[in-house]
This record gives sequence, structure tokens and C-alpha cells, in this order.
Amino acid sequence: MSVITTALDAYIEDRDFPLVGALQFKPTMTASMATVQTNIKSSSKLHYMATTVTFADASNCTRTVGDTTTFTDKTITVGTLSANENLCLQELEGKWTQILMQQGSLQGKQSLPSEIAEIYLMEKADIMSQELEKSDWFGDLLSGTNNLSYYDGWVKHIDAGSAVNGNTGLVTAATGITRANVLALLQDMYLARPENLRQRGDIKLFVGQDVLDLYNMALIDANLYQWNGNSDESNQKLFGTNVEIVGTYGLNASNRMFITYPTNLVIGVDGEGDKEFSTRLDPVSEKVIFLDNEFKRGTQVQFVEDVVEFTLVP
Repeated sequence: MSVITTALDAYIEDRDFPLVGALQFKPTMTASMATVQTNIKSSSKLHYMATTVTFADASNCTRTVGDTTTFTDKTITVGTLSANENLCLQELEGKWTQILMQQGSLQGKQSLPSEIAEIYLMEKADIMSQELEKSDWFGDLLSGTNNLSYYDGWVKHIDAGSAVNGNTGLVTAATGITRANVLALLQDMYLARPENLRQRGDIKLFVGQDVLDLYNMALIDANLYQWNGNSDESNQKLFGTNVEIVGTYGLNASNRMFITYPTNLVIGVDGEGDKEFSTRLDPVSEKVIFLDNEFKRGTQVQFVEDVVEFTLVP
């Protein structure tokens, strides 16, 4: 007697392999290097003091007073943001995903399977970091892009102030930043930095990762082998200087570049533990899982005059 299987569909294994999320990455957040100001519910003042030293002739008994001390402040305003999702686990039924669900008609809908939760929350956190990094730089309350419209970013504050012009060669948008000119452009920015920045050992050159890639190719073209495949590119220095170049996700495809010290950039939040995702069961239906995330965030620049900025000439 032979085995007859012609009535069966061809078998496809659909349960023994791990769930893999879409290709995501967690960018290095510029905010992790910035000054963080907590406990801001809406707006707050950042306070500053500047003092001078003026020499006077002390060869007699006359006391000459020439020094002054000035107090100023700046307002930092945070936006209130949330990222929420409703997960109806009943949608997992009828597909291979149902094998991950807990047993029981109701119980299976009340708990996110651990295999899904691990990948899901990781993906959410990575994408959150990407979106916040972009907003920290290019946020604008007047933006037509939703994720950029909840608070003003560092670029808006810098452009509204008196930053040092780093495009001393007046390179135009038609020319752009290229493999052929990027080395000279970064050197010009370095030379344009004001005296306050020249004396600091912690200044960084923030560029998009796309610009950093061009710079590295330009080093190869010029036979300036500053690093190799075993080097830590994250600590790369502008060739011949002590200025670190930071490939910045938030500046990708923007053609904007900035030199300053990281603590000159301010991030305003309510609590340091904000922007963490949490899940809970809908207390009404008890069949839907709520993903909740609510936080406050805003930016400011302490001293715009201590920023060298690069903008292509229109």
C-alpha cells in the first residue's frame, strides 16, 4: 500500500523562525551631548551672567571702577508630544501570528506576545530616536511636516541669531557640497571660528553623515589617510586639527554644517525618563492594547555667537 498525498497542499514552514523587524538603527542623538534642562512644563528662562575685567592705574590711592557684570536670560519653550497606537490582537488570528498568542479567546487578546513585543518596542524606540534627532535640529512650529512642527529646533534658533558665517567662499546651492570642495569648505569653517571657540578643546563640527562620507572620500583623493577600517570613525578629527567631526543623522541631506561646543546646545524636557513607551489594556473593552508615549521637548542655543554655521548661498 502506498502513501497518497495528492490531496494535500505543499507544506510551507511558517512558525519555527524568529520574527525579524524592518531594518532600523538608533542614531547617535546630538541631545546626548547637549545640556539637558529638566522640569519644564511649558516655558522657562535660562539665565546667564557675563563679567568684564578692566585694568586701571593703581599707583595712587584713587580707586577706579571699570568692570561691569551683566545678567541676561533666554526663553526655552517645550512642546507636548505623544505617540500612541491601538493594538487589536484579534487581527493576529487566522494568520501564522496566532501561534504566538496566549491560549483562551479573551486572554489571548489581552497580552502582547513576548516575541512580538520585543521587536515591536525596539523598532518604536529606534524610529522615535530618528524622528527626535531630526526635530531637535530642524523643528519649526510653522513647519508643514507634522513631526517637525511641535517645537523649534537648534537650526531655527541659530538662524534667528548672530552666528558666524562659515561659508566664507560664498559657495552657492548650484555648486553644492561635493567630493571636490568639501575639504576646503570644512577648513574654511574651522578658520572662521571666533576667539571663544579657538581656545576651547571641546568644540565639534556637526555635519550630515552624507557630508562626512564625502569628506572621507576627499581624504583618500588627497592621500590624507587619517583613519582606516579599524579606526573609530565616531571620534574622527578634521585633518590636522583637534576638532571632532560628528556625522549627524539630523543634518542628513540638509547641506547645513555647524561648529560649536555641544553643551552650547540645550534640550528642554519635563522629566529625564520621558519618551519611554508603555503598554496597557483598554479598561473599557479589555480587548485592545494601548501603546502610550507622552513627553515634553524643546531646544535653545545658549550663545549663538559661539556657533559657526554653513549655509549655501541661494
